[in-house]
Formats: sequence, structure tokens, C-alpha cells
Amino acid sequence: MNKPKTKILFLTSEISPFSETYQLSEFSKKFSSFVNDNEGLGSEQSFEIRISQPKYGYISERKYILREVIRLKEVPILFDKKEKIVSIKSAFIPNSRVQVYFLIDKKSFSDINPLIYKSKNGQFIKNSFENYSLFCLSLLESFKKLFWYPDIIICNDWQTAILPILLKQNYGDNEKYKNIKTINFIHSVNSNRKIALDCFDKFNLDIKFKKNMDILAESMKFFDLNVVLDFKDKKNFNKIKNDKVLSSNYKKYKSKLLKYPEDKEAWMEFLNKFESLINKL
Repeated sequence: MNKPKTKILFLTSEISPFSETYQLSEFSKKFSSFVNDNEGLGSEQSFEIRISQPKYGYISERKYILREVIRLKEVPILFDKKEKIVSIKSAFIPNSRVQVYFLIDKKSFSDINPLIYKSKNGQFIKNSFENYSLFCLSLLESFKKLFWYPDIIICNDWQTAILPILLKQNYGDNEKYKNIKTINFIHSVNSNRKIALDCFDKFNLDIKFKKNMDILAESMKFFDLNVVLDFKDKKNFNKIKNDKVLSSNYKKYKSKLLKYPEDKEAWMEFLNKFESLINKL
């Protein structure tokens, strides 16, 4: 008898070719494509993967054929103690069978340019973390509309670092949410992870804010697994090792270092390692 598929939701701020600023975009595309196309990964286990990113204003709905999802036309969320309505449309990564769910919220993402995290003058957008946190909350609420609950949620970098905190503090008593496991893939260690504005109260979270707090380090306490992705130079790992708080949390909480796969054979090896890791969660 076949085992039920392990359901994965992959949350990311960028997917190639829709948005591309660093290695996350290509990884998002390839990871979801390989998992989708190689369901069993050479074992009895199979996967169902769904991937989501925000719909930035510059992404052409006509070019990429974004379609309405009837159940997700209106997704109510509680944000800043008020009800807010967001919507989600879907499309496919070009030349693939991978379906992408685009969160649409004009206030948060319609003015975003292809730099994504910076305004046109090159300045970092200070409320980026709040906007991406709203993205995470919206996807968590979308499960109720789709009647689909993942077994694993994969996050990526500081942008989606609030997800396990939301899950544990706001959904921990809900039977359909409480067994969801969370993983964070860490692709970069830069100053963007230090948040300047306190938005935790808007999400009804019991987190003590400190100016320029390191949300990547804070989130490591909440994820079931932190995976640092690196090239041969181990640039990310060395940055973590040289940062007192990141280094301490890397050692204290379940963490793993993996090398970025660079060809098909390496991808298959990477996915087999990934499967082994999730089986231990």
C-alpha cells in the first residue's frame, strides 16, 4: 500500500523568472521543480509541493497568465487588530508543472520594483519584514480556504522567518496546524536580517522587540530545522560562526550545513539528504 504523499509548502520572496535578486530565486525554482518531477526521490516516500511568493507590482499577470483561484479570491486575515482581505492567484513556473501561488496585497507589494528589497534610490525598504510577515500570515490562513494543510513548511532567509513564530503562538492549539514542521533554508547572512521597526503586536505575537534585533537568529529557536546553504567557500557558515548570537543558536538548535547543488546529479544527492533530514523531524 502506497504511503500518503508528504505535503510541502515552500514560501519564498522570489522565484526565477518572476523575480531575481540573488541565489534564492534560482534555488526556489529548481528545488520545487526537482521535488515535483522526482516525487519519490528513489524511495517509497513521495511529495506534493506548492510554492508561493508575493505578487510584486512589476510582475505581468498577462505575460505569466495569472489566474484567479475561486476559493482564494478573498482571504480574511487579522492584521493590526482589524480584518484585512487579501487574495491569491496562481500560475506556473514557465516550462514546468510547478504551480505558484501569488499573494496579492496592493498596499504591501504593488509598489515594489525589481530590486524587491530596496527602493529605486537604493535604500532598503524599512517595513519589508512586516510586509513579508503579512505574506506568511496570509498563506497560513489560506489553508482554511483550500482545505489543504501541509506536513512541512519550508521558509527562506529572514523574509519568512516569522512563520514558525506565528505557527507556534497563534495556531498551536489548532489540531490541523499543531503538527506542521518548519524548516528554514538560509541563503544569505546580511544586515537585512536586522529589523528596525516593531511589528510584532500587529500579528498578536509575544515577542520582545529590540531595535535592530536579528530576526534570523531569533527564529532559529522556533524552526524545527535550520539549513545553512553554502558554496565551496562556506561564506554563509563563516559569517554565522563569526557572529556570537547566530553561532550560539546554530549550535543550540537543530541545524545543518548543506552545499548548494550545481548540476542534476548534485541535485538528486541534495534531495536525498533533504529527505533523510525531514524523516528525522
